[in-house]
Amino acid sequence: MREKDDASRLKYTIQRNKVKKIIRNDLRVEQNTIARQYKSNPKKFWKYVNSKNKQTEKIGDLKMKDDQGKTVICNTAKTKADLLCSFFSSVYCNETDDDYGSLVTRPCFIESTPISVSEEDVLARLNKLNINKSEGPDLLHPRVLYEIRHEITYPLMILFNKSLEVKKIPEIWKCANICPIYKKGKKDEVSNYRPVSLTCIVCKILESIIRDKIMEHFIKNKLFTNRQFGFLKGRSTVTQLLQILDDWTEALELGGRIDVIYTDFEKAFDKVPHKRLLSKLSSYKLHDSIIEWINNFLSDRHQRVRIGGEFSCWAKVLSGIPQGSILGPLLFIIFINDLVDICSDNIKMYLFADDAKMYCHIRNISDIDNLQSGIDKFVKWTDRWQVKLNTDKCKVISVHHRRYSNKGAVPKYFMNDTVLEEVVEIKDLGVYYDSLLLFDKHVSEKVNKAYMMLGIIKRNFVHLSHNCFVILYKSLVRSHLEYANSVWYPKRKTDVDKLERVQKRATKLIPELSKRSYSDRLKALHLPTLKYRRFRGDMIEVFKIIKGMYDPACVPQFEFINLGNDTVRTRGNQYKLTQHRYHYDLRKFSFTNRVIPIWNSLPNQVVCAETVNSFKNRLDKFWSDQEVLYDYKSDLHGIGNRSILV
Repeated sequence: MREKDDASRLKYTIQRNKVKKIIRNDLRVEQNTIARQYKSNPKKFWKYVNSKNKQTEKIGDLKMKDDQGKTVICNTAKTKADLLCSFFSSVYCNETDDDYGSLVTRPCFIESTPISVSEEDVLARLNKLNINKSEGPDLLHPRVLYEIRHEITYPLMILFNKSLEVKKIPEIWKCANICPIYKKGKKDEVSNYRPVSLTCIVCKILESIIRDKIMEHFIKNKLFTNRQFGFLKGRSTVTQLLQILDDWTEALELGGRIDVIYTDFEKAFDKVPHKRLLSKLSSYKLHDSIIEWINNFLSDRHQRVRIGGEFSCWAKVLSGIPQGSILGPLLFIIFINDLVDICSDNIKMYLFADDAKMYCHIRNISDIDNLQSGIDKFVKWTDRWQVKLNTDKCKVISVHHRRYSNKGAVPKYFMNDTVLEEVVEIKDLGVYYDSLLLFDKHVSEKVNKAYMMLGIIKRNFVHLSHNCFVILYKSLVRSHLEYANSVWYPKRKTDVDKLERVQKRATKLIPELSKRSYSDRLKALHLPTLKYRRFRGDMIEVFKIIKGMYDPACVPQFEFINLGNDTVRTRGNQYKLTQHRYHYDLRKFSFTNRVIPIWNSLPNQVVCAETVNSFKNRLDKFWSDQEVLYDYKSDLHGIGNRSILV
């Protein structure tokens, strides 16, 4: 600019291009590193994405009412922390001393014993520490504990055993830094945030040891109800939804409808009364020393909210179980474990942590009365154990097939003298469905969410390699399209096309592949079609059920074909399943009927795999020549009953 001659400009251009190339290379390395480490360190990924957003503060301005009823805006970190801390403290319950009785003592075949901690227990948990987590109030970062794990194993063993012996824990272990997490609704209302406790890492290690011992006692004595699917191994949201839909579609074959009551507990984890919880622990014959330790663990706790670098004042915790602790989820499902016992034979209740729903197959007036009686018993249970219901959020939905003749005859159900709102669609454990058991809204919601995540990748990652793009796509986009797809499996071509278009658009983000056909792009990236993934996912679920990798009492049941003495087959496999005929499409396309022809077509060498990964590899090899692998408009060939394929 100073010399205004071409020679100087040429020198400048050469140097400028060199610098740009270096910057581009550094950016490419950074983006590919972040993409490769997404699964092991998602915090780094989201920190990088959020750094490019204009809004840097996670929690914006909050509104509150002053003493005169006027609305005041809290816009500093300190005032927001104090406001949230005050709200979180206001939801606790003051436990009454009225006579609530106690549970009938459950029979235990194996007695609970005092807990003793060994060096192996401590070291095993130190080896599994996630070094990317945050520290607690004691400021001991998990990375530090991990690096010195061999030196501190013995001292921690002594400390843990002493804590269990005297049934007390250090005061700092009873403190928690609260991280407010936005749920839904208006972001300026404090009621739309929930508290997650960041407690001391050392205390969490001891909690995990105690949790495993309590879990072992409950599992060996079969004390957990088969209707609780939360926080238990071999059970999940998917297994519960598969179990319920199997029950519903089978019942609807007989006619009538299914009336489902969805309930909502108000601040369930924060309102658990401690005395009543300890009473239930005693009824399950936990050792007295464990119960006394838990009593000390729950009592005299304090918490403070942290926003940015500012803290609120300390506040007492009067009830509830710390959200974010290791022991908390187990204590909660023990507290709510007996809720299922209130139901009669023709009413079923399912739980996932604090999400409870009950339903009844309605074929006459007496079924309606029975369901209302079940609701009344449910309300009495909440009163007895001092759990508050949010009746405004309790809903009822009537499920039926298209030919049901009495669609307008849904009665009114009452809870605490409040008429429950009837809805035609609802969200259950992350899956939307309507009264006809169609999943149109769910497909639309998941497609929109996938496009949103695809936009995040497109805006923030420009120089991704093929492999790193595939990693991000699988983790951030495809995972939304595949969650519980065995439950909401699309039956119509329009839904199949809508889902596949997401992957079509995603694969076009790579410039050198954008001009190729969809099938060629998939082959270049080694990505199968979403339709193939659904076939494959169904088979994986069947494999897990048949091989007992899920809790056998909490999954749909299959009926094996009796082979007699003939255990060798030239076609199919030794685990062939019986398929029945049904009147309605609801049952025809249900999971337990849909998967049978495909499963029966698999050879022995595939279904006899010992592990899930081995089964996946053998299945992919067996299906490697299927056209549907890269062409979603095709179907699986070699299947006996093709009518169920979409």
